[in-house]
Formats: sequence, structure tokens, C-alpha cells
Amino acid sequence: MHIIAMKTGKGVIVIQRLDERRYAVTVDGIVRYVGTQEECEQRVAMLVQKEDRVDQDEALAQSIRRMR
Repeated sequence: MHIIAMKTGKGVIVIQRLDERRYAVTVDGIVRYVGTQEECEQRVAMLVQKEDRVDQDEALAQSIRRMR
């Protein structure tokens, strides 16, 4: 199992490898996104830049809308 973790002022953000292609982004133990490693790294960059959970949720929603 491959895990990348970083502690921020907002909590602990972790990228965890699920299988050969899928990774999960968790914030304080709650899965916030599942995708490729690159996609998860992009989501983490968005989360770290945001000030609170409402902003984090909006950033994730926007990125998901762009993917559709």
C-alpha cells in the first residue's frame, strides 16, 4: 500500500493507493475523491489552497463538473 500524507492547518490530507490505477484523497480520514494519481494530486493542490471546508467542497464540485 502506497500512502502520501501531509498535515496542514486544515487537517491531515492523504493520498492512498487503492490498486494499480486508483488512488483516494482523504481529509481527516474522510474519502473526498477517488481517481488516478495525477487527478488526486490536482485535488490535493486545490484543497491546500482553500481556506475552509465549504471552499474545498466547491473546488471539488467544480473539478467534477469539468470532467463530465
